[in-house]
Amino acid sequence: MAEQFLQFASETDGVGLDVYRELYASGADVTGLDGAFFAEVAGWRLAGILLFDRRLAGVAHERSPERVRRDQFDHFTVQLVVEGRFEVDGGEGFVEIAPGQIVLLDMTRPMRNRAVTTRVVTASVSREVLQAALGSTAGLHGRVVDQDKALLLADYMTSLAARASEIGEADLPAVSRAFIDLLTVAAGSVELSRGADLRRLEFARRESVKRFIEANLASDLTADAICDATGVSRATLYRIFQPDGGIGGVIQTRRLVRLRAALGDPADDRPLADIAQACGFKSESHMGRLFRKAFATSPGDYRRQVRAATSVSARAELSRRRWDALMGEIT
Repeated sequence: MAEQFLQFASETDGVGLDVYRELYASGADVTGLDGAFFAEVAGWRLAGILLFDRRLAGVAHERSPERVRRDQFDHFTVQLVVEGRFEVDGGEGFVEIAPGQIVLLDMTRPMRNRAVTTRVVTASVSREVLQAALGSTAGLHGRVVDQDKALLLADYMTSLAARASEIGEADLPAVSRAFIDLLTVAAGSVELSRGADLRRLEFARRESVKRFIEANLASDLTADAICDATGVSRATLYRIFQPDGGIGGVIQTRRLVRLRAALGDPADDRPLADIAQACGFKSESHMGRLFRKAFATSPGDYRRQVRAATSVSARAELSRRRWDALMGEIT
C-alpha cells in the first residue's frame, strides 16, 4: 500500500503552533495569523510524488531566499484549494487562490502563503515530472490554473487524498503517470518544447523499470532481468538512471523505503531477518549496514523509536525525519 509517512492533528492531539512549527522546520518558516490555529495534515508517498491533504486555519508558511539557498530543494508543488481562503505570494504579492483553482510553485524560488481557513491538497513533484508533463518548467512559478482547466486534475487529486491508503505499491507508477497526463490537460496552454516528447518517453521508460523493480524487490534483480522484462536496452537502462547513482542505487533505495515502511507499521511483527529477506537484502546484517548509513539508526532502534513515540512532539519529530528522507527522492 502507499506509505503514509505523515499524520498530524492539532485538535485531536491537543497541541499548538509550536509542535506544528517543528513538523515543518525542514522546509518552511511557520508563523501564526490572527484567529485560532488549527492543523490537520496527512501525507503519503506515491511514485515520484508526495501527496498531502491539509486542513489549516490561522497559519502562514514562508520560504525565504536564505532558506531556499540553504535547503537546495529542486522540486515543485501543485496545490489545489478544495475549500476556504488561501493566499499565495510567488514574488509579486499575495493573490487569493479560489476553491477549485490550482497554483504551481517552484521550490527553488522564495514563496509565502497564508491559510486563513482552508483545505489544500498538495502534490510535491520532481522537476522531472513537470518536464514530462509540460516540456519546460520555465515561467511556471506562481502560475494559477483556473477552475475550468483544473477540473479533471482537481477531481483526481481529491480522489487520491481520499484513497491513497488503498493504492497498492505496484500500482503507484501508473497513478503517477495519470497525474502527469491530467496535469498536461490542466496546463494545456503551456507551449510544449521540442524536447517534450523525448522527456515523456524517457519518463515512461524510467517508470516501467521502477514498476518492475517494485514488484520484484525480493528477487535477485539484475540488469539483464530488468531489460528482458521491460524491453529497455542495457545502455539505455544505465543512461536514464545514471543521475540516480545507477540502477543499483535505485534498487537499493526502493528496498530501504519498503524496509522503513515495514518497520514503521505497528501491525508488522515479523523478525528483522524475515523482513530483510522480503525486501531483497542479502542478510540481516547487510540490511542493518545500509539502513544505518541511510537513516543514521539501526532497523531495530528505528522500530523501537516509532513504537515508543507516544508524545505528540516525538511523533512530529519522527514524521519530519521520514519527510526529510522522502524529499530526497524527488529533489
